[in-house]
Amino acid sequence: MSGRRKFAAVTAAIFLLAASVGAAVVATRIVPGVRVAGVAVGGLTREEAHAALFPAQLAFGRAPVLVIDADTVWPTTNADLGVTLDVEAATSLAFSVGRRGAPSERVEQVARATAGAVDLGWPRLATDARLDAFIDRIANEIDRAPIDGAVAIDAGVPSVTAPAPGLRLDRALLRADVLGDRHEVSIVAVTADLVEPAVGEADIADAAARLIAADAPLRLVAGSESVTIDPARALSLLRVVGPAHGVAARLVIDGAALDALVADAAVALDGAALAAVLVPGEDVLGVVPGRDGVVVDQSAARAAIAEALFGTARSVDIRASVTHPSLSTSRANEIAAAVRLQGAFTTFFPVNEARRINISRAAATFDGIAIAPGETFSFWDRIGEVSPRTGYTYAGAIIGGVSSTAIGGGLCQVSTTLFNAVARAGLAIGERHPHAYYIERYPLGLDAAVFAPDTDLVWTNDTSEPLTIRATSTDTSVTFWIYSAPTGRVTTFSDPAEWNLRWPYAGQPADPAHAPGYVVLGRDVLVTRTVTEGGALVHEDSFLTHYAPVWGGPG
Repeated sequence: MSGRRKFAAVTAAIFLLAASVGAAVVATRIVPGVRVAGVAVGGLTREEAHAALFPAQLAFGRAPVLVIDADTVWPTTNADLGVTLDVEAATSLAFSVGRRGAPSERVEQVARATAGAVDLGWPRLATDARLDAFIDRIANEIDRAPIDGAVAIDAGVPSVTAPAPGLRLDRALLRADVLGDRHEVSIVAVTADLVEPAVGEADIADAAARLIAADAPLRLVAGSESVTIDPARALSLLRVVGPAHGVAARLVIDGAALDALVADAAVALDGAALAAVLVPGEDVLGVVPGRDGVVVDQSAARAAIAEALFGTARSVDIRASVTHPSLSTSRANEIAAAVRLQGAFTTFFPVNEARRINISRAAATFDGIAIAPGETFSFWDRIGEVSPRTGYTYAGAIIGGVSSTAIGGGLCQVSTTLFNAVARAGLAIGERHPHAYYIERYPLGLDAAVFAPDTDLVWTNDTSEPLTIRATSTDTSVTFWIYSAPTGRVTTFSDPAEWNLRWPYAGQPADPAHAPGYVVLGRDVLVTRTVTEGGALVHEDSFLTHYAPVWGGPG
């Protein structure tokens, strides 16, 4: 076909197409077949279309709107929201079918409308602020501010706040959904966005871990001494810095607070060496703890504490100059665990200051001495010099069978008490002397007089274990304890046997230590001591005593 013929054919096709569109599109009417939300408006004028759409607008206002979240429903209606169908916009939209776009597009629009394929949505319109107020109310219930992670110390109390994301309602999307093309009953799902915190887990993780590590007692050790820093004091050393400008939070140590802590620790730890003390008990020795001599190196202590504050080891050895006592607490505990009380005795005396001085000095001299197996004890050999130069004074004594005074008066109270403790421990008695007359505060037949240089108390440790003597005194009493490893010895005493009781003889001089009219009968007394070990007899002693009568003169 020639070019002229092709041009004529195209021109004819365009003419026929334009003619068909013109037939369908009348200047004052909507293209046939057009619908708005199911309402047929094709072929109607604008006024007729308005009238056809108005009933749908009324029904739309009564239609419910359900806005839903995962577990919440906010019910309302279009009228309550101030949302209505825009009739004018819908009519204009319908009238534009077949009238917009290129000729080919208009032809296509008319063809689709004629085939019933054009059903336009109905534009919605918010007439006032009620829709936005409704959205605000939902946002108030849904929106949640994010929680920033935080690490803090308040008055020694640590806290770690875990970060958490917030929620924020997508208001624009909800508004668009409410105003969008929807069915008569509208169900609109809420969309909320996660809002990440400004301070997240990574920003606080290290500081939180170090804070938790520091929140525990910290024990500082120097030699035998230790002091425990409580968590609140340890945490008072720390300051929280950050996070800021992309830098994670961190814990720093307050230098001044650390110096104060080290100074306080040094006060608690420093001190001279003190030996542990073994003290008498009911059956075993008690231990008064001693201590090492300690002088803390405060500079080294500062560094050690700073290093250990965030560590898992909660006991820190502090560098210090350490001196050890002659008897450590641990060694004293070993000794106390190994020994048992073998014998003990207490006697009492009336209040007398001079007598108290002499008794207390003698008891202190004997306190703590050790007697080895096979070693013999002599009262006078052990006590040393008894004179005013060594602190002794004049007090009551028996001289030549008569009450008098002498330097060291009252030492017989000490020897009698020691004798009874030793006798009960089952030890070998070598020398023991009774008093000239019976002194009623002593056990009958079991007193032990001493008078230098010839009247002595002598006994021997005939066991296989070393023993320790402990002694103490008060204003009116003196007590001795004998301790050693268990020997297995069992000691019993017979009741005192008395005979030859006698009154003072006629004309016997009054004794100045006794009140007028007061009489102590003379008598002979026998007490038998039996000592066994493992059922075998070790000692059987007969302590025979001859007491002369004494009195204070006529009453």
